Amino acid sequence: MLKRALLTVAALTLPAAPASAQMREAALPEIFESYNDCFAATESGAISIASLESNGWARASMSDGDGEKVEGGPIIYGHTERAPLIILNETEGAGVCMVNARIKSFKVFEEFKAAFGDRLPKPDDEGSITFFADGQAVQMAPTGSREAPALRVAVLTPRKSS
Repeated sequence: MLKRALLTVAALTLPAAPASAQMREAALPEIFESYNDCFAATESGAISIASLESNGWARASMSDGDGEKVEGGPIIYGHTERAPLIILNETEGAGVCMVNARIKSFKVFEEFKAAFGDRLPKPDDEGSITFFADGQAVQMAPTGSREAPALRVAVLTPRKSS
């Protein structure tokens, strides 16, 4: 089940990658605040749009080249006071809340990771680190490129034991 959810995380990163090149760089405190907002929006076992909105997040709308609103597509939330974006795979029920942030350098990712101390497992071959925090699966990874470094932190809603 966790493996399938993490594949969902990987699939969500594809539409977000081009957007990260257009985003302004996020400061480390903004990334932590956004991560905490994702954690709060998923801790009940279901995605909570109300939780995100009460923390200042608003859903972005998409438009085509003519300015016409486009329905469907990724579920993206922005915050007027922070650079990271939040991307959801669902608007209700179980799901993934992902913080996508452009960063100054990959050193920022190392600083973010260091804040968790020595409790984190070693990264996989792609640099992703998957762990549990209060029963919720979390995956963090450096993304982007050398020219446009970014990081991704995905928080999955907790799964109930059967």
